[in-house]
Amino acid sequence: MYIIFEEHQYVAEEVKQVLHGISELQDVNQNVSVSYVGYYYEPAIADCVFILPKVLLNEKDQLVVGPNHTIDPSKIITPKGQKEYLTPEYRKFLYEFATWIYRTIAVYHQHNPKSKAIYYRRLPRAGSGMRHKANTYLDIILSLIQFNQENQDYYLYTLKNIHSGHNKINWTRTISHSEAFLQDGTPIYLSPVNRKRQINFDEELFVIFFSILNFINEEYGFRTPINMQYELLTKSQFATYRKGYGKTRLKELRYKYFSDKAVLLWDLCYAFFDSSYLLTTNTDNKEYLLAKKYNIIFESMIDELVGTSHNDIPLGLADQDDGKQVDHMYTDLALTSTKNREVYYIGDSKYYKMSTGLGKPSVSKQYTYARNVIQWNINLWKKDDEGKRLRGETSDNFRNVRLRPDSPSEGYDIIPNFFLSAFVDEALRYDQGSDDNGNDLNIKPRKETFVSTQFDNRLFDRDTLLLMYYDVNFLFIVRMYARDKASEKAHWKTHVRNIFRKKIQEVLVDKFHFYAFAPKATTCAKDYLDKNLKSVIGKVFSPFDNQEVFVLALENSEKESEGNKVLLAALEKHFFVTKSGEYTLGQDPTELLKNKGYTKGLDNPKVDGELMLLSTFEAKINDKNSLLNGTATQFISGRKPNKSLDFKRIKYFAPIFNHEILGAYEIVSIGITYIEDTKQPMRLLFTLNNYHKFKKPINYGIDRLAAIGTTFTPQQLAKLMDEGVDLQDSFTFAFEHAEK
Repeated sequence: MYIIFEEHQYVAEEVKQVLHGISELQDVNQNVSVSYVGYYYEPAIADCVFILPKVLLNEKDQLVVGPNHTIDPSKIITPKGQKEYLTPEYRKFLYEFATWIYRTIAVYHQHNPKSKAIYYRRLPRAGSGMRHKANTYLDIILSLIQFNQENQDYYLYTLKNIHSGHNKINWTRTISHSEAFLQDGTPIYLSPVNRKRQINFDEELFVIFFSILNFINEEYGFRTPINMQYELLTKSQFATYRKGYGKTRLKELRYKYFSDKAVLLWDLCYAFFDSSYLLTTNTDNKEYLLAKKYNIIFESMIDELVGTSHNDIPLGLADQDDGKQVDHMYTDLALTSTKNREVYYIGDSKYYKMSTGLGKPSVSKQYTYARNVIQWNINLWKKDDEGKRLRGETSDNFRNVRLRPDSPSEGYDIIPNFFLSAFVDEALRYDQGSDDNGNDLNIKPRKETFVSTQFDNRLFDRDTLLLMYYDVNFLFIVRMYARDKASEKAHWKTHVRNIFRKKIQEVLVDKFHFYAFAPKATTCAKDYLDKNLKSVIGKVFSPFDNQEVFVLALENSEKESEGNKVLLAALEKHFFVTKSGEYTLGQDPTELLKNKGYTKGLDNPKVDGELMLLSTFEAKINDKNSLLNGTATQFISGRKPNKSLDFKRIKYFAPIFNHEILGAYEIVSIGITYIEDTKQPMRLLFTLNNYHKFKKPINYGIDRLAAIGTTFTPQQLAKLMDEGVDLQDSFTFAFEHAEK
């Protein structure tokens, strides 16, 4: 087998015959390189050529063959050079690696049959006639598969002949060796002698052959059928055959076969166990399976094992309006959340030589991807005059992400951005496993982290973008993709997404101090944050169901140290704030804050409580449309509260429009706010969550009232929502009419 490496500069004269018809273009220095990856047979040298990916080379264009050991790829073009400069172990690795690369191209070609990135012509066939050397591991496997596809009739014919006549009685031996009993003049033999079956070497060869096919299917993900119901070699037996017994046993059987097909099958099986054995195959013309742009296949491998198909992503997100295309995108649990809340993850594949660094254009382009995604999300949540989202409502995960929720913090969630390049394990392991701490060694984060900001110390700002960089074990993803097993890929996808999230969180925790805080009883969080927006914007975010609980991120730098102390001191006067190191990013801080005395908004809204009804007449500062469609997060009453009500027991709030009640909100908290243009400034401020729409509107009959409360149970509320019962038939109310 001849070996060429993608994009390596070769002296034109050294590879003239090897690359005949593939690439003959020379530069001014009389050098030549190829941009293909794959396999082809070159008649000019009567051998097969494999063009291997540039990932096996380092940034100095040298082949890495071991720890601190590199070789000039030009030295191992020929089989002679491979034997001279490569160890037997590394030569074995290259032969098997060639098969995996073939499988990645074949799988990609199968999934993308119209792709112009693949050049394909039928691969070598085993047989007689014009012969050429084909002793590569790949050739042997392909020839075994080809033989199986074309010789199903041969198996059946052979087995039929083997088993024919085995149950016939040998009358000569039966009469001469058995006693007979006469019955009605007819001799009866109680112990007839059947024909003795001789050991059949064809069947043993079939067992070995189908055991090899079974190994190929299991190990490399081929789908070649095994239609003969033989008891195959066990894994331990087959391992013994691969270590040398296979060659020994086949040599013992060598001269038991006479038909051409039996001899050819023996050749194929022997060649599998001894890759140095010369196998004769037949070809008429140059045959090949080549990827013109292997970076496309690398991107497809990563996307298959990490991302979501672009066909399942709304237009404008991955395939962006300005013509840019994101390599990989998916939604997953946000870095700031413990459940439910998801965010976009944006990735970019970098098909580089090992240890190659990123250029500025790549980083800049990735920032542009993220900015386009943020703008798409902003447009998604814009509403028309009737309160409907301009881009419609769907259950699609990508459309349910809200980077900037309706929260007084006005912060933006963090969008994880990452690059993915490849490395090759020095020990040539396809799966490196995990270390003693459970860290997957097939994923290695680089130390490089890129940050783009408009303002310092603002993590939750739309203009703050972070980029992480990971290397993945190239051998691992090649093997995973080539095997093409859906269950394996699904398991890895979940696994690697959890790793990305965890590693990005670790980087953020190293760069920022995170705190959780919630208002004290006398504090209205919205009022405070509105009045102090300049000092908190970009530093505060509310990712939790209880929107009175916030996350504070302060940059861990000496430059910001003094300002951070001032901000923390100001917040601690009005809020319960966790200490440094107490709160972990992505953690639910409820228990931490309860231990510090926070109780507002923590009562379970499912317990018995009061239902408060307020008409539109009472609303001075409210969005009618949001109240109606169930998306409101706050409500400010237009009148003084009814002093007779026990506000601690009020758990639900239902607005009345045109004498109808459409549904009820759960109340997170009730506070006091002030209206500057009124003589009576005290007003109720409701923080709302979880809108419950009734099955049908409830007609109440009174549209102008102050506050009405009544006691009810969760079961009664469920009945109210499911059956639309008449309130006045079910409950007793105390109310006061409002003045006109």
